[in-house]
Amino acid sequence: MRVSLRAKFLLLVAGTVTGLAVLLLGAITLLANIETERTVHRDVETTGGVLARFIHEQSDALTDKCLLLAHQPRLVYLRGANPETIADSLGEWLKQMHADAALLTDQDGHMLGATNGHTADSKDLHTSPGVATALQGQVWTGVVASNGILMLAVTVPVVDGASKVVLMTFTAYSHIDSRLASDLKQALGSDVAFLYRGRIVGASLALPSDFPAPKGAPAQITVDGVRYVALYAPLPDTEERADMGFVTLRPYEQAIGFYRRFQRTLGGILLVALLLALTAGAAMARNLTRPLDGVVQAATALSRGDWPERFEVKRTDEIGLLQTVFNEMTVSLRDSRERLLALIDTDPLTGLDNHRRFQERLIQEAKRCAASSEALSLLLFDLDHFHDYNLQNGHAAGDEALQRFARLLQNALPEVAIPARYGGEEFAVLLPQHTLEQGEALAERLRGLFCPEADREGQEALTVSVGCAEFGSATTQAEGLILAAELAVSRAKQLGRNRVCRFDSVPGANDNADPYQMHRFLKDGSLATIQALAAAVDAKDPYTQGHSQRVAEYASRLARHIGLPEATVEIIYTTGTLHDVGKIGVPDAILKKPGRLDDEERVVMETHPVLGEVIVRKVPQLAYTLPGVRHHHERWDGKGYPDGLAGTGIPHIARILAVADTYDAMTSDRPYRKGLAVEIALGEIEKGGGTQFDPDLAQAFVALMRAQQELRQAA
Repeated sequence: MRVSLRAKFLLLVAGTVTGLAVLLLGAITLLANIETERTVHRDVETTGGVLARFIHEQSDALTDKCLLLAHQPRLVYLRGANPETIADSLGEWLKQMHADAALLTDQDGHMLGATNGHTADSKDLHTSPGVATALQGQVWTGVVASNGILMLAVTVPVVDGASKVVLMTFTAYSHIDSRLASDLKQALGSDVAFLYRGRIVGASLALPSDFPAPKGAPAQITVDGVRYVALYAPLPDTEERADMGFVTLRPYEQAIGFYRRFQRTLGGILLVALLLALTAGAAMARNLTRPLDGVVQAATALSRGDWPERFEVKRTDEIGLLQTVFNEMTVSLRDSRERLLALIDTDPLTGLDNHRRFQERLIQEAKRCAASSEALSLLLFDLDHFHDYNLQNGHAAGDEALQRFARLLQNALPEVAIPARYGGEEFAVLLPQHTLEQGEALAERLRGLFCPEADREGQEALTVSVGCAEFGSATTQAEGLILAAELAVSRAKQLGRNRVCRFDSVPGANDNADPYQMHRFLKDGSLATIQALAAAVDAKDPYTQGHSQRVAEYASRLARHIGLPEATVEIIYTTGTLHDVGKIGVPDAILKKPGRLDDEERVVMETHPVLGEVIVRKVPQLAYTLPGVRHHHERWDGKGYPDGLAGTGIPHIARILAVADTYDAMTSDRPYRKGLAVEIALGEIEKGGGTQFDPDLAQAFVALMRAQQELRQAA
């Protein structure tokens, strides 16, 4: 999905403000959590201090009451009473002392009696810290636990007044329970819970007995849907191993209340800031992107080929500079386009239509003539040996020669003609309303005019070869018309240059004789279509039908026999199938002549390898076949055609095809002779080794064919 620049700008502003807001809120939250922990720690310290004062005050008050009771004679009189009486008496005294339990032992530390609130069942208590200390005549205070109950205990000695001997010990207990926790909550504002060995023994609110005590660091705990921040600490004046402690619990919202309000206030401020930033950002984005949108729209119009209106520049910033530059760029592009339009269809050297424009006109004229059945001919001119002319006289002279020929075409052609520069030294002329015969006559006149003109100017004479083809006769497609003309001009060059040749095709011949159809077959590239094309070419000569297929088979067998890779064998097979494709440009009168060809006819026939190369070169994927198509009629002694190559200068694939092609020609029947017997033909191949054929390939072929003959005879 495409996001506009304005939206990106707003997203940037919103993202920046939101990021800052999240950063600030995160910092506040972190600070709030730190401060909450500090608050809880302060609660614990405060609670511990208050609890310590309470224990000390309670211990002092209880000690005074215990000492007062210990000096009364009635306590001594209980030594001989039964436990029940002692318990009743102790209960009465506890009410006066506001204590919760009491214990009386004899001078040996044995329990004489206890109230129901004391659950100690041992009768020998002289080892307990309090009793042991009191038996030594000293007062002991501290926190003790009995059967899961925490208590503040005060133990005093009961001393004989005269002898100062310890007669008994008296212990009073004050429970550390929910009542004390509630008193602390009222004083401190925080809930308190007392724990012994990890279990709740008293709390200012209902807590489970297995309440987890958070030690070391505060923890958040939920009780009845309310979240608290809790922290554990040991009871004052107790050892940690005694596992006696308390927990303070402060509601989380209360602990973080100030920061929560601060967060809400800050959140509101940030929301307002975000809205203001977005409003300001939208205004800035609109101010920034509106002129940019205009530039984008103008650029879009420019890409469609339309010329946008000129910007009225009112700004002096970068956007104004951009608008100014865009105006200048548009003017420059318009000027460049006008110059290009003037050149796009015209060859700058000759002033004629260029190759691109010629192709357009050819397609237009071909469609028009196909619809109206009007005659249309094509002349293709190729200046002979133009490369050598450039080397001898310089490129300036070559350019002048091209311009001179272009002027000749412009002055001598009829008004309906469409001349163009087709290639480097090639010119094409479309002749609407002209038959092939009329086009040929015009080509002969132009050829004659060009050479004398060059002679009169004292320069080395340039000649021109011309190929003629007619739409509807040679082909019914524009592309085929070009190929037919190229074949004709190629034959003109092979016949000696400086002449006019026409592409002849007998009406009603097989459709595959059409150069366009042949080109279409070749572009398909499959073996089946190539074989079909070869069959169509062979069909022009009824005496050599199947020749291309047989040559392909002979050549591929020879290649496999001499150990060439299978990929190379396949290339040779395809090349053998195509080797005579150039015969499509040889007149039927020569191909089908029942007798031997005369010298002139033989020269025409010998143009077919070059014509074949012209045809196959049009198909890049068959480029690997070109050496075999062009050179399969070269001889080992250099007397072959079209290029007179000799020995190993002949491509290997062409040397293989030469043997296969000659063998099939000798063993095939012709109107003027019967095909040779196999052994006689092999003898001729053997004799031709070293003169006509590669000697090694000739021997290998003969050995291969004789071995096959022996196998057939044995079978």
